[in-house]
Formats: sequence, C-alpha cells, structure tokens
Amino acid sequence: MGGKRTRTGNHVSLCIALVMFLATLGCAVPERAAEEPDRTSQAFSDARRDLDEAQILLARGNYQLSLMVLERVLAGPAGRAHGDEVLFTMGLIFAHPGNQNRDYQKSAAFLRRLVKEYPSSSLRDQARTWAEVLEENIKLRRASSEALQENQKLKQIIEQSKKVDIEIEEKKREEKR
Repeated sequence: MGGKRTRTGNHVSLCIALVMFLATLGCAVPERAAEEPDRTSQAFSDARRDLDEAQILLARGNYQLSLMVLERVLAGPAGRAHGDEVLFTMGLIFAHPGNQNRDYQKSAAFLRRLVKEYPSSSLRDQARTWAEVLEENIKLRRASSEALQENQKLKQIIEQSKKVDIEIEEKKREEKR
C-alpha cells in the first residue's frame, strides 16, 4: 500500500486541483457578468429616454438644446446603438426651416455620415435621399446667388450705357445748334 505513486495518480491530483481553481474562478465571473448587462441595459434605456427628450425639444423648437442632448447620446456608451437615429435627427435639426441657425451643409454632412457609418440602418435610404436633396438645394442656392451677382453687374452696365447714350444725344443736339 505505501508503494510508489504512479503517474496516473499525479494527473488525477492535477485535474482535481484545476477543477477546484476553475470552480472558484467561475463563481466570481457570473457576478461581474450579471452586472454588465444591467449597466448596458441602463445605458440603452437612458439613451432611449434622451432621444425621446431630444425629439420633444425639436418639436418645441428648442434646436440648440436638442442638439446638446443628441451629442450626449452619441458620445455615451449606447451611442453606437442609437447613432443612426441621432445622426438623422441632427440632420433634420440643421435643415429645419424654423431653425434660425440652419445649415444645409452640416445637415447633409450628418446624413451622409449616417449612410456611411450605418449601412444597414432603416433610416439609410431616407438619409441618402435627404442628403441628395439638400446638396441639390445648396447647388441651386449657389447658382442663384451667382446669377443675382451677374444680374447686378448687368444692371450697372445698362445704367452706364444709358448715361453714355444720353451724353451722345446731348452732343448731337449741341452740334445741330
């Protein structure tokens, strides 16, 4: 009985020690794992609440505060999960006709970012459409502005031509006298 140990006995002892170690380690992991989904779900519900608040602020015409709330959501832990909705709403805010600080270029940039960063978003097609409409609007405004400037230049030329014509007529009258 008190003979020499075999290798099998050493392996069994090692396996038992390993199982005990993993069992004690495994007991601590579920506690951390249980906390992680709670934090994630809390961050997700906080982000959802903030998104709803931003929509209410937008509807009330408080664009700046709505943007601040949306930026907070985007920077938060659940920002990636709601990023498409945040970017779409930010695009709408910058294009909103009631927004005194509207900026069609910023609006289009947020919408293009949504299309690029969230290719499987349900808002992707709407964002792409609005971005194209806004970009076309920007081009048309630029062309309109250039046409107005050209129109002003032509009016000045016409006024100068009229003055020259009047001077020529006056000289012809003087020569006839």
